[in-house]
Amino acid sequence: MRVFHSQEIKDEAQVGGARRAVQRFAAPLGFSDDELAEIAIVVQEIGTNAAKYSRVGGRLHWTTPLDGSAGLELFYWDKGPGIFDIEAAVRDGVTTGGGLGTGFGAIRRLTDELDIYSIQRGTTSRLLHARRTTHGTALLCRKRVAGAAAPPADEGAGRRHIGAWSRCRAGEEVNGDGYFVGRHGGRLLLAVVDGLGHGRGARDATAAALGTFEDWAGEPPDELLAAAHDALRATRGAVAAAVVIDREGERFQYAGVGNVDVRVFNSPEPVRPVPVNGTLGSRLSSLRVWPYRWSEGTTVVITSDGVSATWDINSYPGLLSKSPQLFAGVLLRDYGRDSDDATALVVR
Repeated sequence: MRVFHSQEIKDEAQVGGARRAVQRFAAPLGFSDDELAEIAIVVQEIGTNAAKYSRVGGRLHWTTPLDGSAGLELFYWDKGPGIFDIEAAVRDGVTTGGGLGTGFGAIRRLTDELDIYSIQRGTTSRLLHARRTTHGTALLCRKRVAGAAAPPADEGAGRRHIGAWSRCRAGEEVNGDGYFVGRHGGRLLLAVVDGLGHGRGARDATAAALGTFEDWAGEPPDELLAAAHDALRATRGAVAAAVVIDREGERFQYAGVGNVDVRVFNSPEPVRPVPVNGTLGSRLSSLRVWPYRWSEGTTVVITSDGVSATWDINSYPGLLSKSPQLFAGVLLRDYGRDSDDATALVVR
């Protein structure tokens, strides 16, 4: 599971701190001096705009790509005024005149991938405006080490359709949540585990569950959760949800225990996954597997209860067409509870 680093950006002084921190993180990844200089420019552009335009400041996050490639992933979010015209904003020398925008052209040139989600007040219908609970900008970019070996074709392609975000409770140093992504025989396993409470005890319970998933050999999700239940008996316990996707067979299976939320969009049939009551490692009733059809464009979102369940996809026009990683980040920005660990896992 990836570790996410972050830096709040409210003023110019914090921009320099973010730039230096990202460069320290990126240097051991194999980037050349020229590439590190380009990364510094990207962070400077993001940070300068954040300090200038965001009403309450923004936050920059950095980690490695989920697809296993050698490189850097940067994710920025704010709750500022948003961008009026994203296409214009990514052209060099263009500013939106009221929101994050200047420098987007440089960011696009100096990175390998750029994805932006922003809704500015007044640019949508009154209905959509009324539904939105927040406004602002979310920006995702990735830069790969030049000449580095790419991940296996099936692994890399599969994980580009997946977004994962997980962070610990505010003020904590360890994360009691976790997620797992695995592949076996053309099938894909995705799971979110939420150790009870927070802190080291929750982390140990989650780690025990994730350890059982490492041995996945294609079993259905109920068998995986049953194995995790046995492995967690010496821990404080956890709740979890697991989904196994067979794209070629156009089907997927779900099984869950406790309050890990699963929502499915653009499915060829109505999908209402229902978890069983209980706690892995302590009390577990009979597990049930829910089978569903899968088709191109289906999106599954799995969140721990550190993400408020009050979010409504209708409040985010166009978000389903964005990258899963951007989707996961927006959910954490707007609905992650500071009082708990929080995780979002998105697959399309």
